[in-house]
Amino acid sequence: MKMAQATVKATQATVKATHMRPSDIEWELFHDPHGRPTTPVRMLKTDGPSFLETKFEPNFEIGHHWHPFDTLYFIMDGNMTIGPEGNFVPGDVRWIKAGHVYGPELSGADGVRFFLMALGDEIGLNWADLYDPPEKLAARLEDFPDRWGRANVADATPVDLTARSTIQTISADNPFITRVQIAPGGSLPAYHHSVGAHYLLRAGSMDISGEEHYAAEDSRWVPAGVDTPGIVAGADGADMIIVGDGALEDFEWN
Repeated sequence: MKMAQATVKATQATVKATHMRPSDIEWELFHDPHGRPTTPVRMLKTDGPSFLETKFEPNFEIGHHWHPFDTLYFIMDGNMTIGPEGNFVPGDVRWIKAGHVYGPELSGADGVRFFLMALGDEIGLNWADLYDPPEKLAARLEDFPDRWGRANVADATPVDLTARSTIQTISADNPFITRVQIAPGGSLPAYHHSVGAHYLLRAGSMDISGEEHYAAEDSRWVPAGVDTPGIVAGADGADMIIVGDGALEDFEWN
């Protein structure tokens, strides 16, 4: 038993969080093998879950398409309309099931910038007029009466997480999305999640012991069970979205 416990501790010590900074990544044009117009992207994480930042020029349109993995949008600047789903603005979070055809996407007069997350490997873009979703994805879609959803981070009711932080549930059923806000100079004690979790720091800044400083719009991927040795918010506080690859019902304090 002691040997098994030692092995678990050694494994946890070698698995660490991944820090992603958009400012470290060059913009590149998203490659389309068919030569259709695409948009600039910054590829922040290419293995599951993958994560990128993209921006559309004003009044740019992308036709109907689908993705091979469940996909989430985090709108940061500008606005865009997506078919019958309506207009999306900063603070909106959108999720779409793998294989569901949607579109067109049309940016507004000031363009739009957003982060895109695929709950699988590298994000793929499949044009609906060229490729049908595979039978496996089409069959899976039958299990979901709602194949897309949306919420704004301001809509959910905040509840106290600690004395100087709050938590809001954006989506509680696949995808699992929460928003955590820490007051300026506030902190969270050490904790871990029992599932893998991706953090997007929407605003503010924060420091985590043993990791480099997190600035606004940095991201963090934490494998399941890996400890977070506490968070200290900066002078402007910290406002983050956390997406779990399983239920994020609570924080497991160490």
